[in-house]
Amino acid sequence: MLVRMDPVSVCARPVLRRDAQALIGVLATLEALAMVSQLDADLVDRLSRRFASLGLMAEGGTEREFRQALADLNQRMRYALGEYDDPPQSLPVP
Repeated sequence: MLVRMDPVSVCARPVLRRDAQALIGVLATLEALAMVSQLDADLVDRLSRRFASLGLMAEGGTEREFRQALADLNQRMRYALGEYDDPPQSLPVP
């Protein structure tokens, strides 16, 4: 199934495969550390504000919403790599 995306929503230049793979690893690591409360609170706050400014989560969201944003972003990067044929649905994090 061909999915058309708004040209404003996609990057002007492609991302290198190794860069996307590295970002997937970073996102997975951050999500795992957040799940066991091992991330610095200031880092979580900074990333949460950034995610909120981009519409990836609500302003002042919970730690669970932060983890959801990380998980969803990870899945979208996997889609960009071609791991999925269709854009992934958001699946609730524990």
